Amino acid sequence: MNRGNEIKNISCDLCGSADADFILAAERLDGPLLRCRGCGLFFVELPPEKNQSAKETEADSLNQGSLTASEMTRLADRARQLSLVEPDVETSEAPWRRITADERVSDLKRFIDHGRLLEIGSSTGDFLDSAGQTFKAEGVEADVNNLAVCLSRSLDCRGGTLSDMHYRADHFDVAVLYHVIEHFRSPSSEIRELHRVIKPGGLLAIETPDISSFWFSLLGSRWRQIIPDHVFFFTPATLKLLLDQTGFDILESRSVGKAMSVRLFISRLGRYHQSSARLIARLSEKLGISDLTLRLKLGDVIRVYARKKD
Repeated sequence: MNRGNEIKNISCDLCGSADADFILAAERLDGPLLRCRGCGLFFVELPPEKNQSAKETEADSLNQGSLTASEMTRLADRARQLSLVEPDVETSEAPWRRITADERVSDLKRFIDHGRLLEIGSSTGDFLDSAGQTFKAEGVEADVNNLAVCLSRSLDCRGGTLSDMHYRADHFDVAVLYHVIEHFRSPSSEIRELHRVIKPGGLLAIETPDISSFWFSLLGSRWRQIIPDHVFFFTPATLKLLLDQTGFDILESRSVGKAMSVRLFISRLGRYHQSSARLIARLSEKLGISDLTLRLKLGDVIRVYARKKD
């Protein structure tokens, strides 16, 4: 199948269109990457048995949440199997994850500096821990291993997905999703649920890869964000459309970067050429530079702040 070929009989999560263009296929993805002809949303067409969309089973949200959590864990495991994630490197990256968490909290405080905060996708709890110094913070985490780490740190984090929680309406002052929305089976359903649980005038923060970036145009299937557990890919335009449709007004949208170690940077280079990355990693260890800090801003990640409409 060639790029640009039309695919029919799909259902876009954002606009409901049944028509999409084939963009690419990659071993790193669970299906072909498509682009909706109606709104421009990029998404992976998952096999039917894996595409347990929240919209298809809203009547059984608890069971759906469990299924979705299991599927998210499976895809994360597959990323490790493809050597896209190196567990030892990820473990050693803890100090730099804390830097990123603190910087995200500091940035968030430009818009809100008190109240109840909900984090969806808390991972091992770095942001949740940092945010707890300013907010009454709680999190939701689908991966059981990450959840165990959060609980070992005495953080207020619950296992499952947002639909499992059955939060009261208008309960939170702010909700955040850092590199989470691209994992959802139905971003529109999840953002509508967040709209329900956020107070009128409350804040929503989203950080996600930007597929309109130069790097995707250049690298295609080798772009660093093409990994198994990424299912939806947004542009600033499609993210704005999603937020408009779900009752939010955008306050700010911009490209962001983050701090990381030289070690992690080299590990990520392995997504393009593993043997070269291993050689560079050994050299950096010998030179004693693996623990140096890099500030990486490639222009392929966006952060959006939006306000719930009154």
